[in-house]
Amino acid sequence: MNTWQSVRAEVLARIRSGEWAPGGLIPTEHELARELGCARATVNRALRDLADSGIVERRRKVGTRVATTPSRRTTLEMSVIRHEIQAMGAHYRYEMTRFETLPAPSHVADALQVRQGDPVLSVKTQHFADNRTHCCEVVWLNPAVLPDIDRRDLEREPPHEWLGRNVALTQGQFTILAEGATGDCARSLDVRPGTPVLAIERISWSDLVPVSFARQFYGPGHRLVSED
Repeated sequence: MNTWQSVRAEVLARIRSGEWAPGGLIPTEHELARELGCARATVNRALRDLADSGIVERRRKVGTRVATTPSRRTTLEMSVIRHEIQAMGAHYRYEMTRFETLPAPSHVADALQVRQGDPVLSVKTQHFADNRTHCCEVVWLNPAVLPDIDRRDLEREPPHEWLGRNVALTQGQFTILAEGATGDCARSLDVRPGTPVLAIERISWSDLVPVSFARQFYGPGHRLVSED
């Protein structure tokens, strides 16, 4: 337990096992540091990361509680790119171009709350509107917490549609940013490398467990509409 990532994994494992129930206080930083044989600063860093992910809630002079929101078992209504394209009056087509198990890069490991290098499933897809690329997408899935899935499943339907049918999703997080297009994405969107495109990152949870991390890229001129 000499890294904050290993402490975070231990705390998360105890939450998932039910040892620490939703809404309940967990041991103090001092108690955890003594039990796990690490510095208090290491525990603090791990708990801050879990708090940023919404898994625990921290209050000064009160302590750290397991968050109650993910345990409500409400179903998250996921936006579907197919519906977006069909609403435009365009013909929708989907293509999967990669399906392989890879060691989790650091940014994926952080999003899925696994250890860097743990095996995760990487799926690369394209969504077409009237045979023009509407969205390039890379989805990382944690196979350790998902039902059995194979290549044929995601050749038939996009990852997020498969998740919506097979997993009780209870929480989502979206991040919007501008990023320069590179490689296959630039070629698919027919823009020069480095051209700013709209990028959306989305993490989906089932209860306290992150199950997918996706990065979606849209070409210049794409309009993003959100309704409350």
